Amino acid sequence: MKYLKLFSPLKIGNLDLPNRIVMPAMHLNLADRQYMTQELADFYIARAKGGCGFLIVGGCSVNDLSSGGPFMITLKDDKYIPKLKDFTTQVHGAWDKVKVCAQLYHSGGYSFPELIGQKPVSSSERYSRFSKATSKAMTHEEIKREQEAIASAALRTKKADFDAVEICGSAGYLMDQFLSPLVNKRTDEYGGSLENRLRFPIETIKLIRKYVGEDYIVGMRMAGEDYMGPESNTYETKPPIAKAYEEAGIDYINVTGGWHEARVPQLISNVPEGCYTYLAENIKKAVNVPVFASNRLQNPEIAEETLQADKADAICIGRGLIADPELPNKAKSGNVHDIMHCVGCNQGCFDSVFYLKTITCLRNARAANERKTRLRPLKEKKKVMIVGAGSAGLEASRVAAIRGHDVHLFEQEDNIGGLLDIVYKPPGREDFKKIIEDYDYWIRKYRIHLNLNTKVTIEEVKEFSPDVVLIATGASPVKPPIKGIEREHVYSAHEALAGKVPIGKNCVIIGGGATGIELALHLAEYGALSPEAFKFLMFYRQYHGLKVEDALTMLFKGNKKITVLEMLPKAGRSLGKSTKWALLDKCDMLGVDIFTSVNVTEIEEDSIQYKDANENLHILDNIDAVYYATGVSPNDALYNKVKKLGIEAHKIGDVRKPETIVEAVARAYKIANRI
Repeated sequence: MKYLKLFSPLKIGNLDLPNRIVMPAMHLNLADRQYMTQELADFYIARAKGGCGFLIVGGCSVNDLSSGGPFMITLKDDKYIPKLKDFTTQVHGAWDKVKVCAQLYHSGGYSFPELIGQKPVSSSERYSRFSKATSKAMTHEEIKREQEAIASAALRTKKADFDAVEICGSAGYLMDQFLSPLVNKRTDEYGGSLENRLRFPIETIKLIRKYVGEDYIVGMRMAGEDYMGPESNTYETKPPIAKAYEEAGIDYINVTGGWHEARVPQLISNVPEGCYTYLAENIKKAVNVPVFASNRLQNPEIAEETLQADKADAICIGRGLIADPELPNKAKSGNVHDIMHCVGCNQGCFDSVFYLKTITCLRNARAANERKTRLRPLKEKKKVMIVGAGSAGLEASRVAAIRGHDVHLFEQEDNIGGLLDIVYKPPGREDFKKIIEDYDYWIRKYRIHLNLNTKVTIEEVKEFSPDVVLIATGASPVKPPIKGIEREHVYSAHEALAGKVPIGKNCVIIGGGATGIELALHLAEYGALSPEAFKFLMFYRQYHGLKVEDALTMLFKGNKKITVLEMLPKAGRSLGKSTKWALLDKCDMLGVDIFTSVNVTEIEEDSIQYKDANENLHILDNIDAVYYATGVSPNDALYNKVKKLGIEAHKIGDVRKPETIVEAVARAYKIANRI
């Protein structure tokens, strides 16, 4: 076995974990009026069968003030215990070695008034950029009430046969709101010194311990750094807090980073894997209880290295287990090539939660819908022709082949991937290349007949004589009706990302949606110093005259001038809520100029004209390249011809309508599972 430490047992108090893989609590929006559901059970059963040793379920609200809405599990009353107990019975039955924990959730001032029906409570009155609400400071009586609610909820987890309970003391939620001097402005015994600011969480831990007893496992999820500036708790001030938790009776510490309001990305695709393990390492040095590392960890190699380097005792893999519940089993058996890799896009998980929708997954169409999406047994083997090897065509090929069909995949380019082949080009999107690599492996594994450099015509469809045709021919960029759009220095954003056209020095991008913003970042960092080159130069800096600050500038940005012109009032309209702010922030840091509410009127030989919302004319001079990212039009001509032949045909992906990769993959899975 390759990953010896990752699959070695871990003891937490009297609890024996079969391995060191932890699935942290994540909102899934699968509860029904806050009750546990079979859909939630099915989700965690799949992860238990997949070999995850410790499943942390939640967050679970503890009262109405802590509620995240009707789709969040609650522990606020004994009436919820029977369904929770049925849940733990089912999950334990899926694998007798798995341990199940419930996380107690109280967002305090981060609560949304529209979800709790009243004003949020916190340590002090404060406006939250996250909830867009102002909280009220709790009285002593209200503090005792909330502590009682949290401790009572902990007792209910024990009654429901959970193996452990975890307090959510991270992300800027209620515990953090007492701990942080940025929020806590109290002048009584709950504010001021660190000892006083610790009083609320320490009293809560001790009350929980009083309710559940000394033998029941109680963990704490905490941030190893708030990333809220020096006025809040930092890397240096966190270890004493962790030590205080341990002394109060905490059995393990689950380390994450940042608040929801922090401007440092934690979970998006441009966060390197393992980037935040230093936070867990810092806490581990201060305590004697097991410490978990979190955030952008799913690669078994990085997980093993983190454990072997003694940075943590266990590894939290969240979205990686949404994407592939069998990840642990595949890693343990050495079959890592078969893992369906999470790419950190957040499109199906975090973005769905923000809009109170059930989670989905760009990689795994079965996620959170395990029972209804089981692969159907094959009634009749068919000859399936799939035209287009983009995300939809690739997923349909995989599913149809697994079910036993004779699958033939056709692609007009010399490689698979379609738009995926340009999606991974912008900085921070490199993980999307894993999607192509995964499908390349599955094409070989499931013996899918791949035909590259083949543009399929209706005559070839007739000659091939398939039983079913799936059209996944995608969509093409639409040229906007702008005077001068046919000039030689004007290209589509897709061509630029694919590396098929020249890159200018003074560039204008028409369109500030997802594609336009991603191209802007790609061009802004084009030609920047590589991390490897920077590391080399810094190692030998005593022998050359390059200043550190100059090298840092060269590391973070290239030498291009980038301007984005967007007709809508805001840029990034098609970016997910969890990633938009980070990408726009990065544009700002890289010096990308974004002008909104503008209308481009003419492209000239070396300039571009546009009007602002007040009809004022502006001219950008010395422009040597213009790229348009103004939407796409479906390539559906072949589909219409195939339908006339009377052959069963389906459109999947952008050829049906412009849609996200999540939507394309979900429909491709659904159609391929019905054939």
